[in-house]
Amino acid sequence: MIYLDGSRFFFDIEGCFSNLCAKVREENKNSEADETAAELCKGFAKFFGTKPEFVKAGKDYKTVLKGILSGGKTVVPEYEISAEHFSSAFGEEGIISVKKAPDMKIKAEALANAANESSAKAVFISNPCCPTGLEISPEEIKKLCSLTDAKIVVDESYCVDESVSVLSTVPETENLIVLKKMRFGGEPVFACGKNLPEFDCGISASDQAAGKVIFDKDSAIKTAQRKLNDSRDSLYIRIKKLAIKYDSLERLYRTKANCVFFKVKDAEERAEKLMSMGISVYCKDGGFCVFAGEKDENEAVLKALEEILK
Repeated sequence: MIYLDGSRFFFDIEGCFSNLCAKVREENKNSEADETAAELCKGFAKFFGTKPEFVKAGKDYKTVLKGILSGGKTVVPEYEISAEHFSSAFGEEGIISVKKAPDMKIKAEALANAANESSAKAVFISNPCCPTGLEISPEEIKKLCSLTDAKIVVDESYCVDESVSVLSTVPETENLIVLKKMRFGGEPVFACGKNLPEFDCGISASDQAAGKVIFDKDSAIKTAQRKLNDSRDSLYIRIKKLAIKYDSLERLYRTKANCVFFKVKDAEERAEKLMSMGISVYCKDGGFCVFAGEKDENEAVLKALEEILK
């Protein structure tokens, strides 16, 4: 089975330094974990060029979201896979969904108005959006922060182009929190903001030790970023050719995320055909989201897509 549905990351970052990671995991398997993951947060801060005091980490989204937000309503644009993280942390009843235009874009004013009218505690967006792959410009996010007192939580975990990142804006913005999930050390989620509360990260000592190795040997992260960008670009170009060739692929969206999003006629039925062929992609509301994978995985998915689009 090939999973390009977002459930798996295509590149084994720890595998680049497997001996070192295995060694420190063994040495720390029975150690007491640092509840603040201070060394891990320092590694993240150094890699992304921010201040360690602005960074907190958690073992997963649920841990981080419950750590930085204490319930209340949250505004989330539609077509957000990341909304599922809020559902697991706080429940569906806490989510206020805001519709996007047909081009899948959304303005700061729409999100701010929804937050202000509902007295929401936070606005949550993934940028670039997952699954659509479309980005909200840093200027638009800064405007959003200025239009509401709600916390603006921006998940950049699907970003492959740091030019759309607002991480550098954190020191000058009181209500901005940026999230990034790293694909090693147990795949922790990092939060970066000026006013983050203290919370127990829940990351084991062995995961923290392995994560520190990777941040110290950051060439593996840079290699993963480069390969991810190349894989996504190749996938987009090949799917664009399918869009020209087959009317059943109704609309393709230009992407700046680690995935390619497109509208498909009879999407659910075609997704079932893909599953029967051993291919899993994200399918919802008539849209397909295919995440970038290894070269042979992309080839297999593209071959299967052409078959079901005929």
